Amino acid sequence: MNTIRRVIATAVGALFVALPFAAIAGPGYLSAGTMVTSHMNGTIDSGSAHAGDKFSMTAVAPYPNNKSVYSDAQLYGHITRVVSAGQGQNPVLEFAIDRIVLADGRIANVQMVLQTQQTQRHNNIGNVALTAAAGMIVGNMVGKTLFKSNLGGAAGLIAGALYANNKRTNVSMRQGSVVVMQMLQTVALNYPSTTAAR
Repeated sequence: MNTIRRVIATAVGALFVALPFAAIAGPGYLSAGTMVTSHMNGTIDSGSAHAGDKFSMTAVAPYPNNKSVYSDAQLYGHITRVVSAGQGQNPVLEFAIDRIVLADGRIANVQMVLQTQQTQRHNNIGNVALTAAAGMIVGNMVGKTLFKSNLGGAAGLIAGALYANNKRTNVSMRQGSVVVMQMLQTVALNYPSTTAAR
């Protein structure tokens, strides 16, 4: 009887030792609908950007689920479409977020949609306006009209788009400006077998 108790006690002790390591080694999850707040690491501008250009953002508080593991996480994206301002031509700057990389090395490919951002409209005053993403609005209209879906922001996999009403000024997201993105689907954050390309 004592042998059985010792085996059970040993198993329970091993479980308490192993659980914290399993929690560390296992993947975390970033759930659909989660908001991720970040700062632009550089400036992207409809007057100088090109489709395919890459950019990054750094996650800042408030972190998803109030977990500090997202502190200094990097979000990597690329520009999908650019139209420079011109006579009779409104500027357009569309982009997508491709992946998130946590400071501890965990990574996930993501689909996110832009909720809000600080947009710089080029003019003589140089004012900064906090705007709702035109890409989300257009995406919702397209999704509801064509697909009878409320997931319009996912249509076309465009994370966001900046448009300006002034035909002669470009739009940009300046370095340091705040961007809020929303997860479209739940993803697992895993440690890559090799270092992620940045």
